[in-house]
Amino acid sequence: MAAYEITPLSPMPEFDIMYFMEIAGETRVDHEAMEEFEPFWDKWAANNLKAYKLTNPDGAGSFLLIFLDQEVEDTIEGVWQDSPTHGLLFHALAITMVMSAAQGFVPELSDGNCAPLPRPGEGVLGAFSELGLTWNQEGTVNRKYAVLTPYPYAGGCEVCYLSASCPKSTARSN
Repeated sequence: MAAYEITPLSPMPEFDIMYFMEIAGETRVDHEAMEEFEPFWDKWAANNLKAYKLTNPDGAGSFLLIFLDQEVEDTIEGVWQDSPTHGLLFHALAITMVMSAAQGFVPELSDGNCAPLPRPGEGVLGAFSELGLTWNQEGTVNRKYAVLTPYPYAGGCEVCYLSASCPKSTARSN
């Protein structure tokens, strides 16, 4: 199998407070917390948010890969150790950033659609390796804040690797 082409992309996540509150499970966020988030959002977006298009050179599909690097995970872990409440909000901030970035490339994800996780083949696994990432068989990457999804959008639950175990799946047999 030919190696996938890895094309760096320039993500430009937009902060949507309503989307953030939905992810955080909050109905309100105080002004002080919002001011605390701003420098982290800006720094992470500029320095720690990575986005790539993984393309099969044989033309059999492409994928969007977005993730926040280890530095962000370490920062959130430190916040969590100091204050679990703030840690949870920073965790939600990181998820919001990754998903907002994904929505910028795949607009269908903005309509409440999940980002289906494809079953990665050898080519995608090779691209992960080149990028210093590791795929775990349970359907995760060694980055806590990451998304891998078909690019362009290719359907929801019916193409998702996790559809059999996802509680939101519409393709799962009950």
